[in-house]
Amino acid sequence: METPPVIKELALAAHMSPTKLKRLFKQIFGDSIFSYYQQFRMQEAALLLMAEKLSVSAVGYRMGFTNLSHFSRIFKAHIGMNPKHYALKGSN
Repeated sequence: METPPVIKELALAAHMSPTKLKRLFKQIFGDSIFSYYQQFRMQEAALLLMAEKLSVSAVGYRMGFTNLSHFSRIFKAHIGMNPKHYALKGSN
């Protein structure tokens, strides 16, 4: 989860060029591979904050972020609120 997909490796496994893989993925899923990965990763982070009651820093590091302010910005962009407020919402 903490390591983004490598397009060349995915394309090789799918027996197609990286360009074709990216185009087909966007056609099927409506988003780029990286955006899809980020969205999935932020949903997992939200689950860890809410269900596991882990700290924001623990979740950020588990998701592969070394910069927690960057994690917070990405989380807010995908979930709609910063992770600290999201975690507090879950504890009420």
